[in-house]
Amino acid sequence: MTVPMLQIAMDYIALPPALAMAVKVAPEVDIIEIGTPLCKAVGLDAIRAMRELVGPDKLILADFKSPDVGGLEAKMAFDAGADMMTVIGGAALATVESALAVAKEAKKEMLMELTGVRDILARAREWRQIGVERMVYHRGWDEQAFSRQWVEEDRAIVHQLIDMGFKVTVTGGITKPLLAFFQPLPVSVVICGRGIRETPDPRQAAHEFRAEMQRLWGHGGAGGLAPCYPGGKVAGNTAAENAAKALRWGLSEMGLMLTVDGNGCPGCDSPQRFCWGSRVEVAAPAGVHAGDVVARIAEGYGHTPAVTRGSNHSFVLDPAQLPHCTPNEVLELLRATGQALRALGCTVDIAAGIAVAESILRS
Repeated sequence: MTVPMLQIAMDYIALPPALAMAVKVAPEVDIIEIGTPLCKAVGLDAIRAMRELVGPDKLILADFKSPDVGGLEAKMAFDAGADMMTVIGGAALATVESALAVAKEAKKEMLMELTGVRDILARAREWRQIGVERMVYHRGWDEQAFSRQWVEEDRAIVHQLIDMGFKVTVTGGITKPLLAFFQPLPVSVVICGRGIRETPDPRQAAHEFRAEMQRLWGHGGAGGLAPCYPGGKVAGNTAAENAAKALRWGLSEMGLMLTVDGNGCPGCDSPQRFCWGSRVEVAAPAGVHAGDVVARIAEGYGHTPAVTRGSNHSFVLDPAQLPHCTPNEVLELLRATGQALRALGCTVDIAAGIAVAESILRS
């Protein structure tokens, strides 16, 4: 089952704190949402500033919840730098059609926002007929204030929407333990706002959130509801976890830096280790663009979801995305990474990296 994308909701009413938060969490998320309050408070400048800050590598969603003039507002959002925008579910069908047409012409995305929609399945059939592909299933702020909880009926509706062919985003007070509620379903995007923003270390919170998504959707399968994750570090005895440890030690031996702050690091064998899950983020050497590293690895190893960009300055190796996560696959991925960096003019000790990684994998 494909692991959903992680979206961070920037529900601020001023731009500086939103930009400061984006700097912290951008390497750990896939989509940055300009929340409705921020759209109203700052306008298109919020989109422009966020695009300039995060560059072209992150998706930006403008949560306009457009009720009318959908085509015009879609064009405004996309011209300002957004990749996605939302139309409120109560909008007239003509509004939806006009926004969708502009999105398709711009090769962007328009999402239906279901806040307040009571006849969701009936409306969804209409939207599907005109070509809508994405929607946001939303438990709103005011519902949260009145303790409205996620219930089985919500999951059943999301399931039916997916069966109808929609790519569904879920949002509304979602915490890391609550992710297990959605795990049986192939949801497209999970949005987290306060559960990341209002923590002592938002980047670490986003990292943990992503690791739990990988644990559930990457390994949990679709054979039933996964139990709630009680917290703590991801278990260190899986093949992917051991492979990630081998990569981390091998990369460090090559002379590369992981993007986690290693000051006082207790080591991979400690329950208090800093790194989570199987995702290994590597800082690109000075003067090297992360995209070039990913491209060079693809030339030598082949295109694989196990190698992606983290940011302009980092790339990610995730052995859980390898077909079988065997020692040979992991070592070849490490070797290809070293060779790619050498081809880009970096001095790396491939032999030393392979030796330490192999000792971990074979032990």
